[in-house]
Amino acid sequence: MVLNWNIEVFIDFLVATVGLGLTIVTYYSPKAKKIRSLFFIRLGIICIWLLMLLDGLSFLFTNLIIGQINAFMLIPATIFIIIGVNYTLKETYYTPSLIIVSGLTALFIYLGFQPGAVAIIEETGYFRIKWIGLFGVVAIIFSGIPMCYLFYWGIRTWLNAPFLIKKEASIFFIGVLFIFPIGFVFYALYLYNPIFILYTDITIMFGGLIFMFTAVREPKLLYILPFTIHRIIVKDRDGHPLYDHDWSESNISETIYTGFLNAVQLMSEEVMHIGGVLKINLEDGILILRESERITVGLVASKTSKLLIDSVVKFTADFEEKFSHELKNSVKNISQYEGAFSLIEKYFSNFPYKIIKSKKQPLLLSGKYTKIPLELENKLRKIFIDEEEYDTIKTELIKAPLSFISEFTRLHDQLKDEMKKISSEDIKYLNEKYEKN
Repeated sequence: MVLNWNIEVFIDFLVATVGLGLTIVTYYSPKAKKIRSLFFIRLGIICIWLLMLLDGLSFLFTNLIIGQINAFMLIPATIFIIIGVNYTLKETYYTPSLIIVSGLTALFIYLGFQPGAVAIIEETGYFRIKWIGLFGVVAIIFSGIPMCYLFYWGIRTWLNAPFLIKKEASIFFIGVLFIFPIGFVFYALYLYNPIFILYTDITIMFGGLIFMFTAVREPKLLYILPFTIHRIIVKDRDGHPLYDHDWSESNISETIYTGFLNAVQLMSEEVMHIGGVLKINLEDGILILRESERITVGLVASKTSKLLIDSVVKFTADFEEKFSHELKNSVKNISQYEGAFSLIEKYFSNFPYKIIKSKKQPLLLSGKYTKIPLELENKLRKIFIDEEEYDTIKTELIKAPLSFISEFTRLHDQLKDEMKKISSEDIKYLNEKYEKN
């Protein structure tokens, strides 16, 4: 048997080998091992590398059966990519396009077994395996669907990426652009001149590897679109806050949020059993509640999600175990629970932060997000009743030296004592004098 060695065979083998090898390496990334959407997308990408490998083998041996199997590899590649992208976009496998692809699959398989669907022809100086007629047309459609899906996912991810991971989103989108439209343009030119299939293979390889490695390196890119997490808060059974953490700003006010938690705690025996999960629909999102023996955990997100519920359940169990000593002794000091951030990193590390909106935004966090000693916080709240005024003052005081803060509270107490000594007649006299001036 004379092997049909040519440039296209070499390129196919090179792309398939590099693509398969580097894609398999991504499975060993601890940050992305259990991400379901990425699992399916990687399966789709692997099918594309196998398609190129079979393409090279069909050319090398000028074998029609391998060429036929090669064409059918488009089916799992398309289906896996659609499933993975759907799950990334809206955390569900179902989509009308999946039904359409299923119908096309039956037609594609039927056409593939018809006589003359695959043929050996001589082009560009060597023998090639080519998909003929309607079978070739449907094959082109199958090739274009995953490209379009990846492009749609890439542009939405890039447009909606928060500031902190915008750079990674841009690299991710560049990888997608190599696949579509650049790769697709080369594939269209291949219909007129077969030599362009070489450029198609190379651009798809670069694009696939760029966006795959970016997604594995920064899994937060996969959780930009399905939902937005706003805040998580932990309270003990008496309603005292123990820990809270923010991912983004929310239109839900502090009063409403705290009120919901306290109300649920009061009627928890009627509404939810210990260990249960309660979902409360709000005007601007949903409140997911988990109650254990000693704490209640509430998470506000844009919508419910099985992944979020599982994360809240595991976070609650670990929080109660990690701080069992403090909870048993009814410790109320929130500084004793700051170690809960390690649990945030464990169960919510893949969810992006959206608090910082641009590089022009001051890096000093507002009073809402700054942490100060509980004693000082209580003093400031007594001085500044208005919530907005309190946040503003706390933001300014946190920048000042510690001695200034203590001097501020001392001066306030002194003036407060002086005001008590002034009689109501003196105050009335001072007010009248001020109005005249």
